[in-house]
Amino acid sequence: MQVLRYISDHHPATMREVAAHFKQAAGHARTTVITMMERLRRKGYLKRRKAGGTYQYSPAVPKAALLQSLVRDFVDEALGGSVAPFLAFLARSREVSDENLAELKRIVRELDAQRKGERP
Repeated sequence: MQVLRYISDHHPATMREVAAHFKQAAGHARTTVITMMERLRRKGYLKRRKAGGTYQYSPAVPKAALLQSLVRDFVDEALGGSVAPFLAFLARSREVSDENLAELKRIVRELDAQRKGERP
């Protein structure tokens, strides 16, 4: 996730740039970062093109779509397809800002409207 976020914010980025960032920021070995980048590319999250003898990496989809896909994968894999545990966490969390709460309420209203529009 951190690699995807970094590349989304700094693309196009070379392996050298990404590896240098994560070595300095988190102490990750260059080979670890390269392996992660290649796995993400094979899974379709990143794309690369050769420019001037080096590969430059970019997100395969816009950041918003990427985040939506990652959240969907998290819900499916970690939460067994149910958003209830995540919503329960939010309900008990004191870290939800007023802005985030307003956004959540807006999303719930949209979901409700969609459901009502789908049913006769």
